[in-house]
Amino acid sequence: MALNKNHSEGGGVIVNNTESILMTYDHVELTFNDMKNVPEAFKGTKKGTIYLTPYRVIFLSKGKDAMQSFMMPFYLMKDCEIKQPVFGANYIKGAVKAEAGGGWEGSASYKLTFTAGGAIEFGQRMLQVASQASLWDRV
Repeated sequence: MALNKNHSEGGGVIVNNTESILMTYDHVELTFNDMKNVPEAFKGTKKGTIYLTPYRVIFLSKGKDAMQSFMMPFYLMKDCEIKQPVFGANYIKGAVKAEAGGGWEGSASYKLTFTAGGAIEFGQRMLQVASQASLWDRV
């Protein structure tokens, strides 16, 4: 998991040459909890766009937030669940570990709230792609 490594100065997302964007949704809110020594960039609710690639999830913040981009490779994610509350927007929650040299240390729980819809579709596709990626890693 890396902080502020996947955005351009113009505000666009950066992916590797071998990667493609499989799915994207605007109007997503990202929040973190269960962190020790919370860095400033992780405080509060981040609003932006989420991208799904064959290897990871990338969140791009809107505006001038301390967190401009946040990347979670599937191999560092665990306990991912899609939630459909009776009241409020659907969301995806889980936990992620920091990547060496990723701009922070430890682990955190995250929540991705899809305020304009799309959590179910994104979450199902993310789980499908992540399982395929883990099978590919074992080959």
